[in-house]
Amino acid sequence: MPEMPSTIPFLPYTSPKTMKQLYLTSFSFISGIIIFGGLIAPILELKLGLGGTSYEDFIRNMYLPLQLSQVDPIVASFSGGAVGVISALMLVEVKNVRQQEKNRCTYCHGTGYLPCARCSASKMLLGTKRFSLSTTERCSNCSGAGKVMCPTCLCTGMAMASEHDPRIDPFD
Repeated sequence: MPEMPSTIPFLPYTSPKTMKQLYLTSFSFISGIIIFGGLIAPILELKLGLGGTSYEDFIRNMYLPLQLSQVDPIVASFSGGAVGVISALMLVEVKNVRQQEKNRCTYCHGTGYLPCARCSASKMLLGTKRFSLSTTERCSNCSGAGKVMCPTCLCTGMAMASEHDPRIDPFD
């Protein structure tokens, strides 16, 4: 099945075969962000820009409950937002692949061509004439290409929508 362009800019072409790689990549990014937001950032105790105080010192100076100091809102919002964006992009890409898969021709699987039945896609025919040696010659059905045009999708690779498809000219 041919690959289709990704809906996400700068990503390579996708196909149903590359979906496992997309799942693993997304899971890796999400895991890394969660580990950063849950383990690394609290250990580092990042200093706030104002006065060089930590977030815990800021909460203590504002006389707020100390439970608030255990979750840095900047790191939490970054982590939550990044996980949400990656999940949304992954879902968009999965929907794109499934949608494109539905629109593919069921006979040629989106290539627009079928293997030649006369030469079995070998591009050559074994010619036998009476009382002579057998010779190989180029297949006249596919002109030596080994494939012929798919009559179902008219060589577009896309499934026919209906009788109202603009590729079929009723006035022909």
